[in-house]
Amino acid sequence: MRSKVKIVSLAALFTALIMVATAYVKMPIAVGYVHAGDVFIVLGAFMLPVPVAAGVAALGSMLADLLSGYVMYMPVTFVAKGVMSLIFSLFFYKKFNLLRVVVGTAIGSVVMVAAYFAFESFYYGLPVATANLPAQFIQPAIAVPVGSLISYALSKIGYINNLKTEIALKKPKKNSSDANENAQNSTKKEP
Repeated sequence: MRSKVKIVSLAALFTALIMVATAYVKMPIAVGYVHAGDVFIVLGAFMLPVPVAAGVAALGSMLADLLSGYVMYMPVTFVAKGVMSLIFSLFFYKKFNLLRVVVGTAIGSVVMVAAYFAFESFYYGLPVATANLPAQFIQPAIAVPVGSLISYALSKIGYINNLKTEIALKKPKKNSSDANENAQNSTKKEP
């Protein structure tokens, strides 16, 4: 039960951190803005179980668009950031090493930028989306290394690793006494 409370608490914390860092720690670009929220998306992908990390990234980022007045971006942000975090998590939630981080963050970042490019091509037109494309890579180029370095530092702390182990979503195992009882019942013959 305590691990569920910890998961919910960490999920709420990371949702709030992503939302605040996205909405208030930002730099405007031609269309939209570059923000620090992706640092916390990387940290969430490192700390939280895979489906939780994806949901937290999607929700926190989408709420930041709402707070910032970019309501038209909310649906694409929900999908782009959720999928990006899902990719991050699949690559380095369980096994955190440099190669997995580099490959996972590169793929996740390209998918995120592609999603925004597709949306902006539809919404603003191809010339505007193409002009904004280089600026879209600034955000992951800064946030991903910073988040990865912080995650690496956190991975060296025993308490963090114990917490990750405790909150890991595991499939329920069949109780060994139940298995033994079922085996005994199947060998008994009915009179």
